Amino acid sequence: MNNNEETKLKMGKVTVVLDSQAGSCGKGKMVGFLALRDKPAVAINNFMTNAGHTFVSDDGRKIMTQHLPTSLVNLNTILCIGPGSAITPKTLIDEINKFSDLIGDRKIYIHPRAMVIYPEHAEKEKKLIRSGSTFKGCGVAQAEKIMRVPGTQLFGDWYKERMGMTLMGGDAEALSKIEIADTAEIVNDQINHGYDVIVEGSQGCDLDINYGLDYPHCTSRQCHVGQLLADCGISPRLISKIVMIMRPYPIRISNTTNIGLNISSGDYCGSEELTWEEIRQRCGAPKGINFGEKTTVTKKTRRVFEMNWDRLKYVTMINRPTEIALNFAQYLDWDIKEGRHEADITQDVLKFIQKVENLTGVSVNYVGTGARNRDIIDRETELGGIL
Repeated sequence: MNNNEETKLKMGKVTVVLDSQAGSCGKGKMVGFLALRDKPAVAINNFMTNAGHTFVSDDGRKIMTQHLPTSLVNLNTILCIGPGSAITPKTLIDEINKFSDLIGDRKIYIHPRAMVIYPEHAEKEKKLIRSGSTFKGCGVAQAEKIMRVPGTQLFGDWYKERMGMTLMGGDAEALSKIEIADTAEIVNDQINHGYDVIVEGSQGCDLDINYGLDYPHCTSRQCHVGQLLADCGISPRLISKIVMIMRPYPIRISNTTNIGLNISSGDYCGSEELTWEEIRQRCGAPKGINFGEKTTVTKKTRRVFEMNWDRLKYVTMINRPTEIALNFAQYLDWDIKEGRHEADITQDVLKFIQKVENLTGVSVNYVGTGARNRDIIDRETELGGIL
C-alpha cells in the first residue's frame, strides 16, 4: 500500500443527501435519520430561504429549518452553512432562538461569502417572475452576487456590521451563536482527521436550472450533486455515499402563491396531473383523514403528478447515487404506513421498489412510511448492506 492509499483509508466518509425530484421528497426526514444513526462529526448545507426541511422526532416534535442544517438533531454534530447559501437574517435568527435547546453550546459556522437576502430582493421577484417561485428573493440575491452589483452585502459583512451595533434580547443571543469561518476548511480538516461529514442538499434535481424540468419552470440555480459539493467546498474524490431521495408521486408548487399572485409552476415533463383524492383512493387510505400536502414555505396545496420514470432515469445519470431512499411509501399502499421492518413492505410497495431498482440499477435502501423519524424501513442495516 502506498502513502496515498493509506491516507485515503484514514479519511472520514462523506455522505451527500439530495432530492431527485421537484423538492418535498423528505430531505429533512432522511438527513435527520442519518444524522442520528451515523453520527457525522460535521454537517454542511447550501440552503436558501425558498425551501424548508422538516424532521419530526419520535415524540412528535416538528423541526423545520430553512437555514440551519437538519443535522442539528444530533447534539454532537458541528453545524456549518456554506458560501453557496443565501440567508434571510430574520429567518436565521428566529431558527437559532427556536431551536436553542438543540443547538446548546454549539456555534453555527457560516461562510463569510454566503449571500444576504433583503426584502427588496423579494419585491423584485414579485415584479419579474411568473413561472414558479416562492418569492423569497433568493434568485435576485444570487444574481446580484454573481454580477458583483455595487452595494451587495455578503453575510460576513452583514454580521460584522450587526455586531458593531448595540443589540438586545433574542437578536443578541442568536448572533452570539454564530461564528464567521471558512467552512470549507472546517469540513476538510475534519475529513482529513478521519471524521465523517454529511452534506445536506436543498430543493430538488428536477428543479435544476440546467438539468431540471422545462425552463423557466425551474429554480435559480443548479441542484445536482456536483454543484452541491462545489457549494460546500468538497472534492468529488471524497464522496463515500450519495443518497438520492424520491417519492412515488412527484409534486410541484401551487399555481396560486402565498402572496396572491397567479403563476405557472409548469407540468412534470408530460406526466398526468392527479388529485390527492385519486391518490387516497389508490392507496386505500380511509376517508376523512387529513390527506394531501401543503408546501413547507408557502403553505399552499401541492400539485401532484404520476411518476415520471424518464426523469428518474435522467437524474440518476446526472447524480450517480449509491443508494436511493423512497419516502411516502404509504401513498402506494396505506397498509405500510408507519412500518419499520422489511416484513412490513407490502406487495404493491415491493413492486414499485423493484421497478425503481431495475430502471436505475441502484438499491432502494430506505423506505419512509410516515412523518416521524422511526417511520422508516432501514433496509441497509436490516439486510446487512447486501442489497
